Amino acid sequence: MAGPPPVIARARTAVRASLTARIEQLADDTAVGHLSPRILVGLSGGADSLALLATTVWVGSRMGLETEAVIVDHAMQSGSAQVAERALVQAQQLGAGGQVIRVEVDLAAPGGLENAARSARHEALETAREERGALALLMAHTLDDQAEQVLMGLARGAGLRAMAGIPRTRGALLRPFLGTGRDERTALRRVDTEEICRLHDLQWWEDPMNSDLTMLRSRVRHRALPLLREILGDQIDENLARTADLVRPDVDHLDREAQALLPSLRREGGELREDGDLLQLDVHALAAVPAPLRTRILRDASRSAHRATPRDAAAGSSKSLLRRHVLAIDALVVSWHGQAAVPVPGRIEVARRDGLLVWRRLDP
Repeated sequence: MAGPPPVIARARTAVRASLTARIEQLADDTAVGHLSPRILVGLSGGADSLALLATTVWVGSRMGLETEAVIVDHAMQSGSAQVAERALVQAQQLGAGGQVIRVEVDLAAPGGLENAARSARHEALETAREERGALALLMAHTLDDQAEQVLMGLARGAGLRAMAGIPRTRGALLRPFLGTGRDERTALRRVDTEEICRLHDLQWWEDPMNSDLTMLRSRVRHRALPLLREILGDQIDENLARTADLVRPDVDHLDREAQALLPSLRREGGELREDGDLLQLDVHALAAVPAPLRTRILRDASRSAHRATPRDAAAGSSKSLLRRHVLAIDALVVSWHGQAAVPVPGRIEVARRDGLLVWRRLDP
């Protein structure tokens, strides 16, 4: 008996591997009693997410798992409600339950429209997962998305974390079409998801924002990458995705090491503590830490101090912590010559005082 077309078989293998790894992870977790044998799939109505839903329904049914689609309506385009309803009907035709969630996108949020829409979407999807007690939430990012993400990170000079690209997993969030990470053939491309939709006789929706050249990702997709393929060869997408795979384990390791070290460097300050102090680190112990870990500790400490700042005191600050901020703080540790405190986003400054590196609130 003939098996499924190769592209469908590859997609099923990717989803099955991702779900199996998640179930194995949960097997060692004692706090999973609230979870149900249910999977959620983020569905936009586009080719990628429709292909993922069709695949997940098939794989999930054979693993004893119920599949549901979650459609997020950003209400940013005319006719978005109709697009969401059509996606819901398609989900039901594929044998999945479904729901439509309408969200409000803060158009004035820092980071731009695309980032604001992504944040609203992810928050809605995670809320739905928690409410439904689903053991996993699947998203349909492909190798093409990964290549675009890495290229944009390189263009911004955003460092290794950006080059690590889109993670395959983050807790209950799974992205099966990015592949297993151990076999590059398990990742799917956009042409693959479109072919899967054709084989399932599914008509997908083309998001007009994907061809809007005022958006950075669209310019990367339709201008930068085609030019790079012409100059460097068609393998550029796979090479960019491979770069993420090579970088990510190292970045994750360094981040974990920095997070583990930070508590041991914290000091309470005692009688040296002043009003407005948010966080204090031992500057001499910090100086002995290797630079790749030390700068990560300074980054994490700055973010921790920002979270500790009363909301009203930090109001009006939409700036992000940048590399120049971290390097200026690092100079207080390793190149101390009595320099002034370093202002950082969130109405905070970092100063060296009495053997301590101190994050403190600025007076309003």
